[in-house]
Amino acid sequence: MKPLLLSVNPDYFYRILDWQKKSYTLIHGGLLLIGDLARVDGFDQYNHLIDLNSVFSTNPTGDPVDRTQTYQGPFNFHVQRPWQVPEKSVTLDNVIERRVRHYQELNQQLNLCWSGGIDSTCILAGFLQHTPHLAQLRVLYTPFSIYENPEFYNHVRTRFPQLEMLDISGDVYLKNKFDGVMINGHGGDEFTASLDESFFDLLGSEGLHGPWQDYVYKTTSNQNLIDFCEQFFTLARRPITTVLQARWWFYAATKSQVYAPRDGMFSTTATTSAFFDCQEFEDYMWHNTDQIIAPGEDYRKYKQFLKQYIYEFDHNLDRCNTAQKVTSEQFILYTRKKITLAGQQWIARLSDGTQICTPNLPLFSQLEFNNKYGRSLDYLFNYTL
Repeated sequence: MKPLLLSVNPDYFYRILDWQKKSYTLIHGGLLLIGDLARVDGFDQYNHLIDLNSVFSTNPTGDPVDRTQTYQGPFNFHVQRPWQVPEKSVTLDNVIERRVRHYQELNQQLNLCWSGGIDSTCILAGFLQHTPHLAQLRVLYTPFSIYENPEFYNHVRTRFPQLEMLDISGDVYLKNKFDGVMINGHGGDEFTASLDESFFDLLGSEGLHGPWQDYVYKTTSNQNLIDFCEQFFTLARRPITTVLQARWWFYAATKSQVYAPRDGMFSTTATTSAFFDCQEFEDYMWHNTDQIIAPGEDYRKYKQFLKQYIYEFDHNLDRCNTAQKVTSEQFILYTRKKITLAGQQWIARLSDGTQICTPNLPLFSQLEFNNKYGRSLDYLFNYTL
């Protein structure tokens, strides 16, 4: 079988559509800093997902990949982990312990990318509690990881002096090539509704836990979108009544595979793995969306159940009560710089690891793309010219 698309670089999203001579309408003007999505002619249900993404985000980005495999989009994506209804409830402790055991049994070096934020700190706490052989672990961090959570850094350094911790700032990330598995916190946001503070401030706790129909109609006045949502939400196989529940389902079902974890981070032979992008954590959240943030709470209580898990490890009550989600920019910037300096830019990636690119990246013309690929990539698209 031919490999399918795993991810499309948003920088080339429109150019690929142009290459296929497909008409599209930009969302929010199509500027990458504002949003990089587009409605594509001929895909009405897919376009509703695009519109719903715009309803839930002021910066919609990343082509939605429908893990329910119900709605056809313009690109023929390989769904890495199709949606399935959870069979039983699990505890968070059980989820983390099982995930740690899974990585241990790979018998490879485990490189934990610790940004200092809630998700990566929870992962590191889980490994330190359940890994019998610390020699299997290596913690990669930046100065901003320490700025974000200095108490946790000091706690780990004091309690586990034998643990390898490597500051990848400066030219370290440029020179080192790591083997084994690079473990990141992807999925921690998507399966907890990707709730950013600006969206919380827009609705407040009352609006967030209010009827999703009221919010969608107030935002778009689009009855067709509401009708689509009524059908789309039934695929969750559980009640979806509030804005928070609707947002959780949208991000879990269509945005947890918005991009494939980057190969080549630090130009390494290591594979990349997302700790929270797994059936166990998805099962937990399906049964426990009320744990995302309770009615009447302020934004500091977002992901409180993960912060409570960290507290049981480091006993830092202040951070447990006040820590908030932040975007870990430094790891992202290091990755982008490394990819650029190593000449690893790509237009799209396939499920077999193949990178689609042309000689003149980051720029390419339709002519050189045709010269390199001709019509050999038509099977990656869900339409016929």
